[in-house]
Amino acid sequence: MKIIAFISQKGGVGKSTLARALAVEASHKKLHVLLADCDPQQATSYHWLQIRQKSKFKAEIFPTAQQALREAPKYDLLIIDGPARTSHATLEIAQKADLVIQPTGATRDDLIPAVKEFNALVKAGINKKKLLFVPTRLSSTTEAQVIQEYLKKTGYNCSPFYLMEKTSYKQIQNEGKAVSEVIYKSLRKQAKE
Repeated sequence: MKIIAFISQKGGVGKSTLARALAVEASHKKLHVLLADCDPQQATSYHWLQIRQKSKFKAEIFPTAQQALREAPKYDLLIIDGPARTSHATLEIAQKADLVIQPTGATRDDLIPAVKEFNALVKAGINKKKLLFVPTRLSSTTEAQVIQEYLKKTGYNCSPFYLMEKTSYKQIQNEGKAVSEVIYKSLRKQAKE
C-alpha cells in the first residue's frame, strides 16, 4: 500500500488535475486505487468522477485527512487530493504519505507560497526527500526551464516533467477524462510523463 498526496498552499495550480491523471494511469496498471478528495467544500475530484463514464478506481469525499488515511490499507494506492489551502491536515497527510507532490505555476504568486509550504513541512519534521514539485500550467518550454532552475536552487526535488497550459487539457477534463487521456499524442505523452 502506497500513499501519494497532492497538496498546495493555494488553489488553481493543478493539484486535482495531477491527482486524477495518476488515478487513471495507476488503475490502467491494475492497481486498486482510491482517490480521496479531502476538500469537501470544492469536491473537485469527486464531481469530476461523477461525469466520467467508466472508472476502474473509486473517488470519495473525506471531510478529514484522518478518515481518508484510515481507508489506505484497503487499497494498493491511496491518492489524496488535499484541500486548496494548507492546514494541520496537510502536515498529517505529509507524515503518512510516501510522496508529497506540490504542483506550482511559474509566477512568484505560486512559487513563493509553494516553497514556504515545503519549508514549513521540513521544519515540522517531514523528510525533504519525499517532497516533489511538479511545474504546471506553463506556457512555454523556456518558462519550464526557468521554473525548474529556480526550484533546484531551493534544494527540493523538482520533476523534470511539467504540464503545459492547454485548452485540450481543460476540455478533456470537462468530459470526465484525465489529461493523460487527451487525443493529441504529444500532449498525452507529456501528461503521462
